[in-house]
Amino acid sequence: MSVEGMTADVCAWLVLRAAYAWMFLYPAYGLIKNWETTVETTALIFSWRPALFAFGSLVLMIFGSLALLLGIYGQYAALGLIAFNLGGALLHYRLADRLKRTHLSAGATASDQESLESVITLGVVGHVTSAEKNFVLTAVAFFFLLQGTGPMSLVKACGVFSGRVP
Repeated sequence: MSVEGMTADVCAWLVLRAAYAWMFLYPAYGLIKNWETTVETTALIFSWRPALFAFGSLVLMIFGSLALLLGIYGQYAALGLIAFNLGGALLHYRLADRLKRTHLSAGATASDQESLESVITLGVVGHVTSAEKNFVLTAVAFFFLLQGTGPMSLVKACGVFSGRVP
């Protein structure tokens, strides 16, 4: 492989890791800032101890994404993020369903009813596309699980997740 090819390969891995990590690091601040809402939302999946699951999810988001970004036991982080992303998809489908069941009182004006229907439609589309995004994030995490975190990782691929066929 040429030097140019190696450089492109390294850049591709680093861009993938950085973009993937950013998908989890960016929303973390908002989840912390609006902690009560984060716990309420987590309760849609985990009715038992939602604050504990919200905290665990936040820790996984932050440390898992940093592990993938830096290449420190990233395959184990990817395994955790697969579960997290599938849970996120379920959450978005539940939020979309909740929106579909929203209604105004019978006394609401036709204009208000139309406005609500429009907002519900946009919200459902947003949640369904977010669920689909979570499936893509799951696929990328599965890629990291099988292949490792690539060049410039601080810890090489390890154990059963070495990505090497014996």
